Amino acid sequence: MPTDEQKLWGAWGQANGLYSSWAASKNINYYLLFVLYALEGQKAMTQKKICLCTGLAKQTVNSVIRSLKEDGYVELASGSGDRREKQIILTKKGINYCSELITPLREMEHHVLQTMGDDRAQQMVDDITLFNTLLEKEMEKEVSG
Repeated sequence: MPTDEQKLWGAWGQANGLYSSWAASKNINYYLLFVLYALEGQKAMTQKKICLCTGLAKQTVNSVIRSLKEDGYVELASGSGDRREKQIILTKKGINYCSELITPLREMEHHVLQTMGDDRAQQMVDDITLFNTLLEKEMEKEVSG
């Protein structure tokens, strides 16, 4: 019988696999999907914020941003506070690209959450948030201990 930890990893892995499959069906990689997903929701973000939002490594995000810039999907602008920190902004071409890739995914997610119902969807978010908060505290204890 699987442990709670094994069940968690199974569920987490299945979710990641679904997003990976979606990306593959659109002929993009998983990392590009997550960066576009973050940008589509915000329109402009710093690389640091994208890393925090997606959990992706700085080098991975940097590589994806460079590729998006070369393809004309994003442009970089100086931030209002720290001029060294660039805002990554979707271009019109990038907004259209996101519409093709991210909008259908968001619509599917919305449909699934509606099917689950408001209470179950909120409970799922609350549970994941609590798990992440508690795990972060455990990791901090391990690192500082």
